[in-house]
Amino acid sequence: MPAQPPQFAEFNRIEEDLLLAKLNAARSAIVHAGEKGRALEHEVRTLLRSFLPMEYGLSTGFVVFHTHSGPRLSSQLDIVIYDAVRSGPIIRLETCDVFPLEAVYGYVEVKATLQSSSDDADEWAENSVERCLEKNRVLRAMNERRFWAPLSGSRIETGLFTHEWMGLRSYVFAFEPVGAVARSLPALAQRMSNISKRLGPPTHVHGLLVANHGFLYTRPVDTRHASKADYYHVKYSADHPLSSFKTFLLQGLTTFPRPQLGWTPGIDQYFEKELKWDIRAPEA
Repeated sequence: MPAQPPQFAEFNRIEEDLLLAKLNAARSAIVHAGEKGRALEHEVRTLLRSFLPMEYGLSTGFVVFHTHSGPRLSSQLDIVIYDAVRSGPIIRLETCDVFPLEAVYGYVEVKATLQSSSDDADEWAENSVERCLEKNRVLRAMNERRFWAPLSGSRIETGLFTHEWMGLRSYVFAFEPVGAVARSLPALAQRMSNISKRLGPPTHVHGLLVANHGFLYTRPVDTRHASKADYYHVKYSADHPLSSFKTFLLQGLTTFPRPQLGWTPGIDQYFEKELKWDIRAPEA
């Protein structure tokens, strides 16, 4: 046996250094902002693929979900984490996919830089933690999922069932902090806590990584017993941030509710009109 255990923390630090090197390489070699963003998304997707089980598919694109006025598309997501075993995209395009909500576990926003916008700003910057939280609240409100499931006592008949599901797992992967608030973990955590409370439910970030800087997450609460004062507490640490990101991502995805055996996503429910079926029987 080796005299000393492997230095996993050191390995994660090296991984973070490599990611920052990728950011600097993209800045030096790529002028177009969109292409630079896609290059960084590719690096994060490659990192996720290196440790996530194959049951979790990774793509970029949109989520289609149900509303009172019919199906709607989400904003474009940098990385969609979906069920690659039981489902997949309903539309696959050259540069992005469209997934039914029933197939999606969560998403990751990728930011080259992360900053904090002032309350005095006319609008929150796209790379601000405030904008990430605002987007989080909208995306996690998508909770109606429809499944076809076997009817009790029948071997052939199925019925459509609608369920209010848990909100998506939500993560942010930032390469670099910018500004006084983002560079200070206590200040960033306080800002996240304050804005989350201001936005209200279902705002909840399951993990925010700032590479080589720190990791933050919203403390989960048991809604059956929690008081108002228990919500929107943000924990943070500068110790081994990438390792923490991996751990919390795996935990979050593993504990996300799965559909029961035999349930099938009701992707037909996203068509604008109900399907009309004709039938023919054998002639006498």
